[in-house]
Amino acid sequence: MKVKSEKGITNIDITVSIILITLFVSIIATIMYTIHANSTSMNRKTEAMNYAINEIENIKAQDFDTLQDTNEEANEFVDIIDTEGNTTGYAKKVTIIDYANLPENKENDAILSGLVKKVTVEIAYKVGNTTQTVDLSTVITKNS
Repeated sequence: MKVKSEKGITNIDITVSIILITLFVSIIATIMYTIHANSTSMNRKTEAMNYAINEIENIKAQDFDTLQDTNEEANEFVDIIDTEGNTTGYAKKVTIIDYANLPENKENDAILSGLVKKVTVEIAYKVGNTTQTVDLSTVITKNS
């Protein structure tokens, strides 16, 4: 009996190799895309948080007596403009409410009006086709 020599590469070997390489490349591409998408999302969220922090710091720098309560019905998002006058892709909504006027405090007569204000800054931005928001709140007290 004559045994066939197994020298060389067959078509099946080439086909299996191509399939394995294709699978490997597609898995690596999917992982890289996911990492990029998550990184972009986190960068956008970090930038939104920075805008919220800066807005709160600007409000804290103002005189307490000039801070007026926000009319909730008329309060809408406003585009954030950079130093060169261009829109940034982010929008903000600032809400200022006297602490005594909060719904949970309306029935409490012990809370005095005009001493503490709650400031909430909402930043909206798009990631892909969805709109994301970041909310940051703080309280500001009147200095004696």
